[in-house]
Amino acid sequence: MEVYASTACLTILCFFATFFAQGICVHDKRSHSNTDFNGHMAKSHHLQCGNESYVSSRSSCCNGHVTNGLSQLVADCCGSKAYNSLNEICCDGSLFTRSSAQVQCCGKVMYLPMTHLCCVENNVTERKENHGCCGKESFDMTTHICCSNTLTVKLKNESSSDSPRTYMGSSPGTRPLPKVPEFKCGSETYNPQEEICCSGNSYKASALTMCCGESIYTPFDENVLCCNGTLHLNVPKQSECVGDVVYTNSTCHLSARPRLGEHCCGGQAFEPHTHICCNGHSHNKKYGNFCCGSDVYNPHNESMGCCSGHLYNKSEKECCGNLLLEHNSNKICCSSSTHAMLYDTKPNHFCCGHYYYNASLWSCCAEHLKPTPSHNSVHAEYRLKPLTDLIPDICKKTVLFGKVESVALDKQHRLVVLKVVNVFKDSWHNESLDHCRTPALENGMTYLWENTNNGYKPVSIPVEKISDIHMFYTVCHQHKCQKEG
Repeated sequence: MEVYASTACLTILCFFATFFAQGICVHDKRSHSNTDFNGHMAKSHHLQCGNESYVSSRSSCCNGHVTNGLSQLVADCCGSKAYNSLNEICCDGSLFTRSSAQVQCCGKVMYLPMTHLCCVENNVTERKENHGCCGKESFDMTTHICCSNTLTVKLKNESSSDSPRTYMGSSPGTRPLPKVPEFKCGSETYNPQEEICCSGNSYKASALTMCCGESIYTPFDENVLCCNGTLHLNVPKQSECVGDVVYTNSTCHLSARPRLGEHCCGGQAFEPHTHICCNGHSHNKKYGNFCCGSDVYNPHNESMGCCSGHLYNKSEKECCGNLLLEHNSNKICCSSSTHAMLYDTKPNHFCCGHYYYNASLWSCCAEHLKPTPSHNSVHAEYRLKPLTDLIPDICKKTVLFGKVESVALDKQHRLVVLKVVNVFKDSWHNESLDHCRTPALENGMTYLWENTNNGYKPVSIPVEKISDIHMFYTVCHQHKCQKEG
């Protein structure tokens, strides 16, 4: 049984009553990558780089210098310059465009390990069968040996006071000792047996020390209360948390104390029948009944959208994770189930998940990169978007929420078994997707699927919350009723 987003208002209202009364759609509590994606969308912290401030989703920091336009999540540093290591390589402080995905550095030059050797003193020599490095020269290992004390080549029947060594790598040396595991707290190391890490800050701790956001406290602190990651000091005894609000003697702890039974929104009371509370700001519901950060908005307004808590004009911009992409700009959005990135567009470059690659160096299939470029390679046809970014246009189409139960590969097609989660009884769908052109999907995760001429295709990032599905059908129901009215 498919669910049509554009069915009659009465049908959807009946669907709501049965769907949520029976609790058919169960929230998947597993911690998966889409949680990271939603968290990435919601957070855009300003960090310090030298004397400058930057946002890691938009820029990178290398040795105290900011490089704009390339996220630190996909960048490496070459001195003070950030670069995309998929398509460039840093050799001894100098940046070069990769001639192949397999190239490596030999001092200040690039070389291909399949065809050449990098010997001592960064001497590049042609690779020959059964040849290795001895010092800065290559030698035939079938007829000669390399003695480590002088790094000279001797015939195998000549004696050597040192045990012979053969060097196939870039230079001789001893194998490094295995590293002792390090625990990171922010950018610093810490000892979890003696310290506790709270949002990137480490503290000396006892067994009863607990985190509250970036701060610490213990149960012995009688006048301290932690509510939703905020530590409240000097609160009266017997105080309680209700969400992020402190109640003292059944009274909301606000600058203007409301009457008993009234709801708190920020520092004031509000009436939930007529108003909506968005991040501590009260708004009249006549302007909308959904929050976008601290603002209120109406999803039926086809010109306005919500991107990571910020309202934007859809005719001018689109949402890319927690960033806004201006139309007709020279940038492109690449996204996966975990991240979304903006890149400057370049010829013969394409998206592979949230990476942006040179098709002359790499090939991409189902968001997996391989250093094997092909003249007949295919590219992703579309990217998955947040549910809110699809509304209200998707309300006009036939959709379903399907949970991926099983995936199999059959030549160039990915066969997916879907369990439809928004019907009265279990319903199953079998879909065949183009393997390489379709975004990667995770077993056990629920997506919004759109009906096309070739069957259903996934269109949203993973959906975990029943509230998201409820929001989707509520908005589409209201949208349909407005059209009919």
